[in-house]
Amino acid sequence: MNKAVISSILLASGIAVSPILMAEDDAPDKKLWSGELGLSFISNNGNTNSQNLGVKARGIRDGKVWRNTFKLESLNEETDDIRSAEKYFASAKFDRKLSEIDYIFGLIEHEDDRFSGYDYQTSVTAGYGRKLIQNDVHKLEMEVGPGYRRSEIKGENDVEEEGTLRGALNYDWVITKASSFRQEVSVEAGEDSTISKSLSRFKTQLNGSLALVISYEAKHTSSVPVDTHKFDSTTFVSLDYSF
Repeated sequence: MNKAVISSILLASGIAVSPILMAEDDAPDKKLWSGELGLSFISNNGNTNSQNLGVKARGIRDGKVWRNTFKLESLNEETDDIRSAEKYFASAKFDRKLSEIDYIFGLIEHEDDRFSGYDYQTSVTAGYGRKLIQNDVHKLEMEVGPGYRRSEIKGENDVEEEGTLRGALNYDWVITKASSFRQEVSVEAGEDSTISKSLSRFKTQLNGSLALVISYEAKHTSSVPVDTHKFDSTTFVSLDYSF
């Protein structure tokens, strides 16, 4: 179920965006693709209390008209043959540039966390984004738009479906040539529950391709299944390979 759903999302995203990528007339000397692949030591607190290893990957295609971002995350842990952590996350985001500072976007996210009280949560959002600050040192983007969220409660065959309104801020700070900081904040308000997320990420380059990354993720859900914590946090210490 986990791998099948994630694979379906990525396949559908790839099929949907392929004609767009092929049709776009980009300059031949421009680097279109960039990304990171990281192996992380992870410390979880909340519905899962554990220390384990995980894998994170992000790919970005930034062309003249479209900027597309794909993310994958996975972590697993077993202690004495008992599963103590299992989480999968996949997302695909498509930004259609309207000008140097304005864009519209579509976002699909899927999370399958065995210890969250849900079998899975999937959300789809479309909306408007704007670059509020854009220079060589600081970048700040804001996004807002309506969406839809589907959540299946674990062990109950009960599915929650609700309309949502999502707002987000993304901030990048180039500290030095070798170090940077990123802050992401999003709030997805639904009819039944509101999900707030925060990511703080510090990156320092070790050489041309390898970097040390320390990040902290927090998630708060206003309404959760019985015997489930509302707040989850994760600390990552990663060795990332950039391309």
